[in-house]
Amino acid sequence: MREIEEYLKQKITKQDTCVLALSGGPDSMCLLTLLEKINANIVCVHINHNTRENCEQEYQFVKRYLKEKNIPLEYYKIDGYQKGKFTEVEARKIRYDVLKKIAMKYHAKYILTAHHGDDLTETILMRILRGSTLEGYAGFKKESIFQDHILLRPLISEKKEDIYAYLKENEIPYVEDESNYSDLYKRNRIRHHILPQLAKENPKYTKKFLKFSETLIEKNSLITEIVKEKREKIEQDQKIDISKFLQLSPLFQKAYVEEYLKEIYQNNIEKISAKHIQMFLKYANSNQEVLKIDFPDHYIFNKEKKIMWLEKEAAKKTFKIKCTEENILPNGDLVVKIDHYEEKSNYEIHLNSKEICLPLYLTTRENGMKMAVKNLNGHQKVNDILINSKVKKGEKDQIPILIDSNGVILWVLGLKKSKYDLEKEENYDIIYKYIKRKEK
Repeated sequence: MREIEEYLKQKITKQDTCVLALSGGPDSMCLLTLLEKINANIVCVHINHNTRENCEQEYQFVKRYLKEKNIPLEYYKIDGYQKGKFTEVEARKIRYDVLKKIAMKYHAKYILTAHHGDDLTETILMRILRGSTLEGYAGFKKESIFQDHILLRPLISEKKEDIYAYLKENEIPYVEDESNYSDLYKRNRIRHHILPQLAKENPKYTKKFLKFSETLIEKNSLITEIVKEKREKIEQDQKIDISKFLQLSPLFQKAYVEEYLKEIYQNNIEKISAKHIQMFLKYANSNQEVLKIDFPDHYIFNKEKKIMWLEKEAAKKTFKIKCTEENILPNGDLVVKIDHYEEKSNYEIHLNSKEICLPLYLTTRENGMKMAVKNLNGHQKVNDILINSKVKKGEKDQIPILIDSNGVILWVLGLKKSKYDLEKEENYDIIYKYIKRKEK
């Protein structure tokens, strides 16, 4: 582990805040110890997936351990999953959303996870079996940009057995997730039955898979640059000129589609498999002039004579969220409660609880909504506010709106505030700040 310790020492300064995903398992406890050795400024995040009886015990272990070490802990419990069933894809999305929120809260430069070499090997093998893009086959990177933060996976070259040896040598306690021993999940079957055979063939297989991953990432970067030049001539506003696209060789068509989908799906690119690439190419080359085909995550493939594109399903996606200290909107934006006046803008509102009816809610637009706009006599339709602000038609229904319990509209976030917003010198006791997700 000396190499990893040196890597962390060179990468992270004492001024850098690090958010660490800490389950209490051997991998994350190993990484926590390495960060302690370089005196890093650490904030730990423990996520209770609420899927096993031992989840609460694991949280209590982490809580006690960090209290003794005087290391800050942020705790998040998942109350339930869509359709009432746990899925690794949904759990992963929740984990990274929480890590991003905590990193923003602490202005952290780094987010660290304890993925190790066996994890990378398993991921690559699973994607080979399922089918993926060139980038997907590479697994995950040791370093990557995640929103406004740097995501680090320092243990990516280490085998699980080396982590256990390090914990034993340094007498570091940890907890075990008993579900890791079950063959119910494909990842576990690969771990229990395939990796031991790889170890017999080459004890350093994790380093070989890491080199394989880095090679694919390197080649993919080169392909991305070449495809980008072609996309600028073929595509406008993510709408593809079909005739120009069909002039590309089949190899370039496939590379083009992979890059196109990667840009649209971004952090959810794992939802795209080889069959989706093939489907896109099939319909692009089809003689049918008008098509609408479902794609993952509520996207629709559209083809209309000379152009084709992917867009979010047109159906209105509504939400109504009861306001708490920190609120994550469906698109990843944040609405957080702060304790002092920071700025006079449409991204911050200042309210007096005696003038409104609590609790407050974040919701989507409904037909006929009107707001008493600040510094304007009378009411204005929310739809007119959106039109005047040049919000695109397809985005209107996703603009968040703050209302009170009586349905009084207080704020069209980022665009307009109501008469209930107070000036800096006035008497207010509730302040909310709107933080938009920044695109990479």
